[in-house]
Amino acid sequence: MRLTYSILWFDDTEEFFDILDIDGLKSEILSWGFLPEIRLVKTPEEFWSFKPFEKVDLIVVDRNLEEYGEGQNFIADLRDHSIYTEVIFYTAGNASDLWDAIREKQLEGVFVSNRSVVLSKVYKVGRQAIRKVLDLENMRGIVMAELGELDHLLDDILRAGIPNLPADKQSSIYKKFHKQLSDQNKRTETRLAGFIENPQVDEMISLSDSYKRWINFQRLFESHEKLKNTNSVGDFAIDILKPRNFLAHGKPEVSKDGAYVFRHQGEEYIFDDDVSSGLRKTILRYKQVFSDIITLLV
Repeated sequence: MRLTYSILWFDDTEEFFDILDIDGLKSEILSWGFLPEIRLVKTPEEFWSFKPFEKVDLIVVDRNLEEYGEGQNFIADLRDHSIYTEVIFYTAGNASDLWDAIREKQLEGVFVSNRSVVLSKVYKVGRQAIRKVLDLENMRGIVMAELGELDHLLDDILRAGIPNLPADKQSSIYKKFHKQLSDQNKRTETRLAGFIENPQVDEMISLSDSYKRWINFQRLFESHEKLKNTNSVGDFAIDILKPRNFLAHGKPEVSKDGAYVFRHQGEEYIFDDDVSSGLRKTILRYKQVFSDIITLLV
């Protein structure tokens, strides 16, 4: 499961795409806590270039396609290629007429809509699909995978920023890191001794877990001229690492209202649909903020 929701939309009428509220569609998907990927195609060749459609979550197809005659033939072709992504099939005419075409072709996993309300259908189908996949285990996997990506972004920020600091500020960051890690884990003392003799940003990163990366980022943020006047990033440890620790290490219990209650190190974390959506949005925000900082530094 990814933190993107991808739609492939096939309509050979360019005028329709001109009036389609793409910005509204993107805003709706963002409100679910997912990054929108909207692909608009006008020809079969463009459409099939996305085969095998592994990263497409929803296909939207107009009934009247010039090359295929009618959209149900195109959908049948799609199913013949063993592609079972959910499809919304729409028409400018009477939507109820589409059901006969669907039954005739014995098409499965197809939703029907009138063109005038097709965006509403996309919202309903998309929200339902999201609910199906966002069970607890999937959300745990998403958080673990996305934290890995955020770790890499923090690494890139440290690599881009620290070597460009004055020597005294580099030394200050390295010494603070050395003290933090030395106090926390005496078993790494031999390796740390080698590090402080010849401190390098890559060696510091290799000695870091997610929390230490964040602390090193804060030290860089306070020291680098390009970053000192930028807005506060937020508290990554509270916003991301703490929920991650609950999801990774806590044992969930189901409450009376259906929410999960995680207990870890004497604290509780209540995880329901709203918390899940909020956490996804927060992850996306940090990914964007970290990516912007990398662009500023390099």
